[in-house]
Amino acid sequence: MKNNILEYIILYVIVACAAVVIATLARIFAVSMGFDSFTAFIVFLVVLAIQVIVYLSIHVVLQNLMLPWIGNGLAKISYFRKKIEQRQVLPVAVESPVEEKDAETDMTESTVSLEDIRNEQQQNIVKEQEEILNVALDYTRKSFALYLSDEDLDILCRNIRAYMNRLDEKELKPVKVKELTALDLRHFGWNIWNYFKPRNQMDIAYLLKIVFPDVFKDVTAETIKSHLKDDELKGMIKIVESFKKTNRFLSPNRY
Repeated sequence: MKNNILEYIILYVIVACAAVVIATLARIFAVSMGFDSFTAFIVFLVVLAIQVIVYLSIHVVLQNLMLPWIGNGLAKISYFRKKIEQRQVLPVAVESPVEEKDAETDMTESTVSLEDIRNEQQQNIVKEQEEILNVALDYTRKSFALYLSDEDLDILCRNIRAYMNRLDEKELKPVKVKELTALDLRHFGWNIWNYFKPRNQMDIAYLLKIVFPDVFKDVTAETIKSHLKDDELKGMIKIVESFKKTNRFLSPNRY
């Protein structure tokens, strides 16, 4: 498109220059014939106007009459007809594969992008769940470090993980705790329930019943549930209302 405009500009400049040269020669001829300067200038304008009119007339005749007639005549010749057909088909043949390739590329990039987003979201969920669990396990270790053996403390942490993942009660394993009372264990159970809620408190009551069988051997899970928050400020392990998923703790003494 730009090349066509440039060609037209060059053509018009050449025609204009030629017209000005011819009009100037006509003016010089008029002066040499004895006409005054004003008359010679009028001759210059008249000759220039005639040339413009003649050029436009020729252009219109060629554009609307001669060129279509010549084109139709050439189209009857097999050689020129093939050239014309090739020129008409070529843009489609060249552009279609490119457009199809661009469409396939866009679709592939879109699919890859969506898959990446899904993987990223899944990784974020797993990471968030792991961070939530780590806080609960850290609290558990600091609360029981003095009252459980290393082996039992690891078992208790696995029990807390099973509680978070809502696994079957058969996944829970018992441990032996020393010095801590039933009150301490119920407070611990309430803090864990409060951290992971919303959960049914019976779940944590069953966990305490199964994990600490020596302490709760003569107590039902329903009874444990009904006394989880008794005497909040008593015992080695106290009720901590602020222990939630959005909080981080500083030390076991805080609890």
